[in-house]
Amino acid sequence: MRDGLVLGTTLLVIHSFVSFLAFLYCHINTESQVVFVYFLFFVVDAPTVPLAFEIEGKIGLLTGLTDSWTDLWYYGHQGVNLRAFILTAIFGGLHWFLIGNLTTYVVGWIQQRVKRNRQVA
Repeated sequence: MRDGLVLGTTLLVIHSFVSFLAFLYCHINTESQVVFVYFLFFVVDAPTVPLAFEIEGKIGLLTGLTDSWTDLWYYGHQGVNLRAFILTAIFGGLHWFLIGNLTTYVVGWIQQRVKRNRQVA
């Protein structure tokens, strides 16, 4: 159990850091199409992040927050950048946290099966 939490948390922190670097890259660069860097997360975090983006597109819970961000910084693409960062950091991080926990569980289960088979033989 503890190993799963450690691996899951490590993967979550690494993913959140990479997402933050993408956010900074988009924030520093003034070209509007630079936010396409988040498409990498659509592949790496599939199906969690694409589903989160689809739900956000239909519901729009983050619109008020991202609109105020855009008003503060006077960059037209920064609201989209912040929304993409929030969605990739939260949902992608949870995605990798679960992968870390499941991987640890599966490896532990396999080790127990091998240990039992050695004891029987």
